[in-house]
Amino acid sequence: MKKVTILSFIAMVSIITFNSFRSIKSNPTPPSGYSGAPTQNRTCRNCHNSFSLNTAGGSVIATGLPTGFYVPGQVYDFSITVTNATVMEVWGFEIKAVVAGTSGTALGIFSTTNLNATVSSNELKHNNAVGFHGTSYTYTNLKWTAPAAGSPAVSFYMTGVSGDWDGSETADYVYSNSILSVPIPVSFGDITGKIIENSAILDWSTFSESNTRNFEVERSIDGRKFDFMDAVTAAGNSNSVKHYTYVDSKLPKNVPVIYYRLKMVDFDGKFSYSKVVILKPGLPIYISKVYPTVIEKEGVVNITISSSQVQKVVWAVYSVNGIRLFEQEQMLIKGQNDLTVKGFTNAAAGSYLLKISSGSFSEIRKIIVE
Repeated sequence: MKKVTILSFIAMVSIITFNSFRSIKSNPTPPSGYSGAPTQNRTCRNCHNSFSLNTAGGSVIATGLPTGFYVPGQVYDFSITVTNATVMEVWGFEIKAVVAGTSGTALGIFSTTNLNATVSSNELKHNNAVGFHGTSYTYTNLKWTAPAAGSPAVSFYMTGVSGDWDGSETADYVYSNSILSVPIPVSFGDITGKIIENSAILDWSTFSESNTRNFEVERSIDGRKFDFMDAVTAAGNSNSVKHYTYVDSKLPKNVPVIYYRLKMVDFDGKFSYSKVVILKPGLPIYISKVYPTVIEKEGVVNITISSSQVQKVVWAVYSVNGIRLFEQEQMLIKGQNDLTVKGFTNAAAGSYLLKISSGSFSEIRKIIVE
């Protein structure tokens, strides 16, 4: 009996010791410098080297990080998913953001509310690899705060591990991936235009700018071929709202429609275009904006109307069956007019027609009440 008891005790101690060893070997916070970033040029395969890197059927993917362009100062919520071709038992990752094309200078700030993740040495990594029986696992609640305007392009380097949880670094799979993102030159607010007297006035704003040299104003009379008009100097680098105005006092004569757009040019010669603004100087009255077109009950609709003279305008709200529910009239001043329609106070949820008319002019817009 004593011999059996002693053997049982030894077996129990062996199991406890093995499980403790397995936990220590499989679930530690990984050392820094194994994300695959250029400085270290190392991935987790430096230790978990039973299989080749990126063995077919597995991957590590970051979802939510900026691809192509990032907005300076913006916080990106993202997740990292590690997959494997076969069922595995434990999962880990490591990621670093560095200045693109350099030896690995860290860029931006990582943070997380995930208790199974932590930040160390400018890297975000697992904090005790998660034990999960399956072919994939996703780490959520990860964040990366982009650097301020004027910062360079960023490269994200990441590595992922799926393990068999056998207490060793053998028979584990390692995957790597990278993402390149450059700062968006301009984060636009809105661009609007209006006709006053014989001039077109363009107004626009930016929420942020990165390495922006100027805004080239272009004009067209057919909406296809645009000509350069003038250049407006940009702020260059900014994380605050900036407002700009351009006045075109030499409008082409006898042209019913004029198109404008902005060409945003960086100091390195790269450029992109804004949306096109359409102005109609040949019309005695035209509507440049109706917003919002989807409102809640008791909501209001705003109308921006440009008028070449003092005149009366009437707006009416109709059901889709043609029944008039509300009508109001107002005198317009010469130039831009901003009106508010409050005819949806008692409207039930559904679709309605907003008719705006003045003399021979008439235009109908669809409004949805939720």
